[in-house]
Amino acid sequence: MKRKLLVVLGLLFMFVGFFHLSFSRSYHHFLCKSTDLSKENINGIYLGESINNDNVRDKYGYINKLSRDNVEYNYYYLDEKIEVATEKYDDKIIRFVINDKNISTEKNIKINDKKNKIISLYGKNYYKRVEQGTNIMGYVDKENKTSLEFWMYDDKVVFFRLDYNYMR
Repeated sequence: MKRKLLVVLGLLFMFVGFFHLSFSRSYHHFLCKSTDLSKENINGIYLGESINNDNVRDKYGYINKLSRDNVEYNYYYLDEKIEVATEKYDDKIIRFVINDKNISTEKNIKINDKKNKIISLYGKNYYKRVEQGTNIMGYVDKENKTSLEFWMYDDKVVFFRLDYNYMR
């Protein structure tokens, strides 16, 4: 009886261990220890800024053309490799998606940087998940309600995403 119980428990832990990677971001945010991301910005633009403010306009001009059709958010390109998202009826930036190898995070992580560099700069308090077949490592700042995710291929950054996570 004990052996059956141990086998069942072992299988249960393997199942949860394997499939937890595909759980929602909020699941991972809940379990992950917090990392300070308060200084994160993209080219001097911060989450929560209006896409129509002078800071954005001075760098990228007037932004009003949607880059993709999405039910939840409005997406816009600041340039061809920097995309932002806003709420449907608000112009405040809640997401940056960065595909530009010349743009870095606040701690100087760029496209093609390796996982070990990320860990050396941001620390070991990260989560792992899988979305759209891509391995993702992420950091969450619970106090500032933000997250920074690195989408990886062969343990190298292919793009990164900075998000405001007020309810996710």
